[in-house]
Amino acid sequence: MNKANLIGIVIFMALYLHSGEWRVMREILGEAATTTVVAVPFDDHVFGHSLSGWIDVRVLDRAGREVPRVIEAERDYSFEERNVSRGAKITSLEQLPEGGLAVVCEIDRTNALSLTQLTIRTPLRNYEQTVTVYVPDRKTVWRQVRPPEPLFDYSRFADVKKETVDLPGVTNRVFKLVIARADDDVFSAYTSLTEEIDGVRKTQRAVKRYSVENRPFRIDAVAFRDTENIAVADKHRMERIPVKRTTVAENTANKITTLTFPSGRSPAVGLALNPDQKNFERMITVECPVPGGWRVIGDGVLARSHLPGVQPSEHCEMGFTELRADTLRVKIRNDDNPPLTFGKEGVTLVRQLYSALFIAEKGEHYRLVYGNPDIKTAPVYEQSVTAYLRSGQKAAVWPLAHAANGTVAYGLRVSVRRMLTQHGMMLFSLLVMVALGVLILRAVRHAEKR
Repeated sequence: MNKANLIGIVIFMALYLHSGEWRVMREILGEAATTTVVAVPFDDHVFGHSLSGWIDVRVLDRAGREVPRVIEAERDYSFEERNVSRGAKITSLEQLPEGGLAVVCEIDRTNALSLTQLTIRTPLRNYEQTVTVYVPDRKTVWRQVRPPEPLFDYSRFADVKKETVDLPGVTNRVFKLVIARADDDVFSAYTSLTEEIDGVRKTQRAVKRYSVENRPFRIDAVAFRDTENIAVADKHRMERIPVKRTTVAENTANKITTLTFPSGRSPAVGLALNPDQKNFERMITVECPVPGGWRVIGDGVLARSHLPGVQPSEHCEMGFTELRADTLRVKIRNDDNPPLTFGKEGVTLVRQLYSALFIAEKGEHYRLVYGNPDIKTAPVYEQSVTAYLRSGQKAAVWPLAHAANGTVAYGLRVSVRRMLTQHGMMLFSLLVMVALGVLILRAVRHAEKR
C-alpha cells in the first residue's frame, strides 16, 4: 500500500460519510377529516435518537415534502370563555307587506365564529316588539334559527328593557332579522288641571286628554356576541420514569456513594431518590458527562425524617435546568454516616414531555423523521404558521407508529458515520499504524533484497 492508495482511501471515506442519507421514519397514525391542528407526542425512541434542540426532527407529507412544525414542551392548558362584540353591517332593508321589516346584515370577519347572542340597539323607549332570526342554508334558502323572540322597553314604569336574543353558537356571517312591526302606535293618556275665577269664586276642572303617536322602529346598530375559547397555559407537563439500571459505587476513602444510570437522552429536569432508610440528611450533587470528564448540573440536600412526636418530613427530589444526556450520576456525601442503600426503584427520572405540532390537511398522511447527524441548524418556517401553532390551539393528539424492532432504521452511511463519530480517532489511528506497518515491512524487504 503506497501513499497514493492511503490518501485515496481517506478521501473516499470522507466523501462517503459526507454524502449522508438519514433518517428514522415513523408513520404518524391519524387522518384529518378537515384542516386540523395535530400534536404528536415524543416517546423514548425520539428522545434517544434525535439531536439536541430537535434540529433534525421533521414532519413529512405523503410526497416527502416538509410540513412546518413547532416542537413545544407540553403544558396543561385550560380554556377560558371570552366574549367579543362583533358589529354587523346592514346590507339591505325591506318593508314586508304584512307590516314587518326585514333587515339583512353581515359580519365582516374571516376567522371562525361562534355567535351566542344578538343585540339590536334602538333609540326608542316604551315599546314592545318581536324579532325572528334567519340564516341561509346551502341552497340560499333562509332557515329560522329559533322562534320569534320578544324585545321591549318599559322605562315609563321602571328601568326594564330587553334588546338581546340568545343564539345557539351560530357560525354564519349573514343573517336576516324580521321585525314584527316596522311602525308602532304609542297611546298615551294624561290629565290636565284648569282653574276659572268667577268673582271671588275659584273653579277647578280636570280635563283628560289622549294622544296616539305613530313611529317607525329605528335601528341604530346590530351587534353579535362572539364566544371564543382562549387557551391559557398552565404548568409544564412532566413524566416520572423509574430508572431500571443503576450502578452503585462506594468510595470509602472519600466517603461518597456514586449512583450512575442511563437517562436515554430524555429531557431531564429533575431526579427523585428513594433510599431504603427512614432518617437521614446528606449533601448530593448531580453530574452529566462532558468531553474530558463530568460537569455538575445541580446540588442540594437529600433528607427524610420519621421520628416519634415530630411531623414527618421528606425532601428527596431535586430539580435542575433541562438537559439531554446519555448518562447521569449522583454523588452522595456520607461523611461518617453509613452509606444509603437503594432498592429496585430507588431512582426516578423526572422529564419534560414534548410534542411536534403541525397543521394536517384532509386525507393526507404524515411521517415523523429524525436521527440525521448531518443536520447543523434548526429549520425556519413561516412565521404566521409557527405563531398560530404556538398560540395554544387545541390540537388532536396522533400517536407514532412503533419503531421497527425498537431500533433506529438508519441507512449504511449513517450507521458508519455514527460509528466513526464515537470511535473515529481510534480507527484512524489504527489505519495509520497499519499503513506505516506496511510501509516499514516493504522497506525492510527492499533492504534485504539489496
